[in-house]
Amino acid sequence: MTYSQKVKASKVLVEAIKALGNDEYVIVQYGKDYNGQPMEFKVRCSVWRDKPSYSIHKNEKLSLDGMNISSIGNTTMKAYTYDMMSQKTTYTFPLYEMTIVEQPFKEQLHSLKF
Repeated sequence: MTYSQKVKASKVLVEAIKALGNDEYVIVQYGKDYNGQPMEFKVRCSVWRDKPSYSIHKNEKLSLDGMNISSIGNTTMKAYTYDMMSQKTTYTFPLYEMTIVEQPFKEQLHSLKF
C-alpha cells in the first residue's frame, strides 16, 4: 500500500476524530482477539480550556487499560501510557487499518430513566 493510498484510507477516520466535541467518542474496529474476533475500541475526546485531548480504550463497560493519544497524523495515531512504576509504553496505531463502527456519540454520565 502506497503512502497516498494510506492517506486516502485514513482520511474519513481522521476527520471523524478531529470533529469530536467534549465527551464525544467514535467506536472503531482494529485487530483481532485470541478467538479471531475483531476488537472494538472507543476513541474519546475531552476538551479542557479549549484544547481537545484524545484517548483510546477497549469498548467495554469498565475498561481500565486505555492509552492517551499524543498525536494524530495523516496515517497514524501515536498513543502512550504509564504503568505503576512510571514505565512509559507507546504504540502507533495505523489509522488505515481501522474501520468506523459507530460515530459520534455523547458520553452518558448516568443511566437514570424518568
